[in-house]
Amino acid sequence: MKYFRTFVFLCLVFGLSTKGNAVEKNNCAPPDMPNYPESYMEVMQTLAPYYNSERPLDYFFELYVVNTLNKLPKESLHALDEFSAKHPSFFESTNGDWKAYVVSSMHLSEIISVAIWDLWITNSSAACKDGWTYHPWHFAQNFVDNYSHNDSQVDMWTEESLRAAKERIRIYQNNGN
Repeated sequence: MKYFRTFVFLCLVFGLSTKGNAVEKNNCAPPDMPNYPESYMEVMQTLAPYYNSERPLDYFFELYVVNTLNKLPKESLHALDEFSAKHPSFFESTNGDWKAYVVSSMHLSEIISVAIWDLWITNSSAACKDGWTYHPWHFAQNFVDNYSHNDSQVDMWTEESLRAAKERIRIYQNNGN
């Protein structure tokens, strides 16, 4: 599944269509995504597979990405706060702040939100043109997978590319998206 997500992400990044591709004919539909956790128990349930595969930070990074896009429901934020309160040692280094923990642990840049938003705009638009809706959590999974590669260029900018990305984001957000 990880390789499929990477394939779809790269197709979207480079503007390639998966239509007509053998992969699409053999189940290239976007995956069904779980609901966002809205309670402590749901956080535990959705975190469990990540924890079992020894990558719990990926779970919180994914939710960080969704939250950056303003797509994480308030109930989920409350559930994450409850998780933090019940497990104080988990985010101890950031005084219980799960978002600050992600930023610190992943060594995220001060402009990571630009990378998140710019790729979201590009990739969700490409998905729409290809006839499907890119679920924010699916995007977040792809973002985390690609950000985590040793040779990742996800948050690498020239002065010009950063300026252009910020302008795309400004236009997108001013259009009520």
